[in-house]
Amino acid sequence: MKKEEVDSLLSKLDVPHPEHLEHPQELKMPLLGYKKSSRAGLWLLALPVTFLLAAYLKYRVGAVSSAVDAFERVFDSIADHAVLTYLIPLIFVGLPLLVMAINLLAICHFSSDRDTKALVVTIKFRPLNIVVFLIAFAVLVYAFLPDALP
Repeated sequence: MKKEEVDSLLSKLDVPHPEHLEHPQELKMPLLGYKKSSRAGLWLLALPVTFLLAAYLKYRVGAVSSAVDAFERVFDSIADHAVLTYLIPLIFVGLPLLVMAINLLAICHFSSDRDTKALVVTIKFRPLNIVVFLIAFAVLVYAFLPDALP
């Protein structure tokens, strides 16, 4: 190939012009990935769900077990302590609210349209995140029922 042919081939190439690149107007990124948020939610719900299951087995079903009694004694000792008493509302209200927020942020994407001044909310269908969200909601409902917790 001659030098002129190479020059003509190179001059025909379409090269990018970085000064003409435009910033994307919209960035849809969840706070946490949907897999990580569902796993984190399940770990955060482990303690309240375990206690509620133990209370259900003892008081509704009438099951007698040393593990259920030991779990109840741990919560009774927390309730008797002056400072640790504040852990119980944190466990039964704070953790489920945190789980609900994490999973809601994982399935919802927010963006704004400046032309129409509108907020666009996109909800992705993530079954595990929805199930974890509903479990956390059920724990909250059960915690706020009168006389639900012994």
